[in-house]
Amino acid sequence: MTRTMSALDLRARGRHTSVMASIWLAVFLAAGARATPESSWGTDTTAHFVVHHENAGGSPADDNLLERLYEALHPVLWTLTPWMTDTKVDVYLYANRDSFLKGRFSPPKWSGGLMRDADGVKELAIYEPIDASVAAHELTHLYFHSYFDEKSSSPPPWLDEGLAVDLQNQALTPPDPRDKGPVLGGSIPMKVFLASRPAEDAPGAVVSFWYQQAASVVMFLRAGHVPSLFFDFCAKLRDGAGTAEALREVYGYDDPEAFEKAWLAWRPKAAPGMPVGLQTR
Repeated sequence: MTRTMSALDLRARGRHTSVMASIWLAVFLAAGARATPESSWGTDTTAHFVVHHENAGGSPADDNLLERLYEALHPVLWTLTPWMTDTKVDVYLYANRDSFLKGRFSPPKWSGGLMRDADGVKELAIYEPIDASVAAHELTHLYFHSYFDEKSSSPPPWLDEGLAVDLQNQALTPPDPRDKGPVLGGSIPMKVFLASRPAEDAPGAVVSFWYQQAASVVMFLRAGHVPSLFFDFCAKLRDGAGTAEALREVYGYDDPEAFEKAWLAWRPKAAPGMPVGLQTR
């Protein structure tokens, strides 16, 4: 006996088909959302990096850019991290930001790149197209942190971020002997600044200003004094000295206020070549 399907039967079968299609679609999308395992990526080896490309047949231009950044950072950092000339950094170059955020490094959502130095493995994770400022910034952190890690220490935030911003700028633009860093419209009192770092929920303008002052102060230490003293200063901090003590013993400043006075006198009031009438106070 042939059974004729009722309208109710047809609606039920339709709902079942729709549910199954939704399930398969969700499975397909979930599989597509997962990043390709980094272990399966192709690699290029340069003089100072092993570059892992998520995109098959990665661009030689990316490898060349990383090497140019290295050459810009090397003159400042090699005395602190001589290993940088011989030990290659593993660079994981993700196809895009979405893939980077879903990769094995689990970066925070706001991140544009990150570095990792653990168990002797030195890694940098970034994504295409390469943001040269981010790559230079994170590479500076990687090299600089490794110096302090040798004695299970860590640099003060203002020095860590200030050097990264200073060198990222230096890596992106031809050096100008007149350049003394960013022109600031004011300043955070030095005694407060040296013990601070921006709160995670601080407004963007506050964070940006703090970073700019950090870059200016670090540039003063490096360019406003005998360059070799910067290495001595970092060594003192790494050995456990406080910032005020290291400033006194290496640079001769009796206290943060004396250091602040010298920095304020040195820092630029206008960008190189700017008419005097446009200077800041």
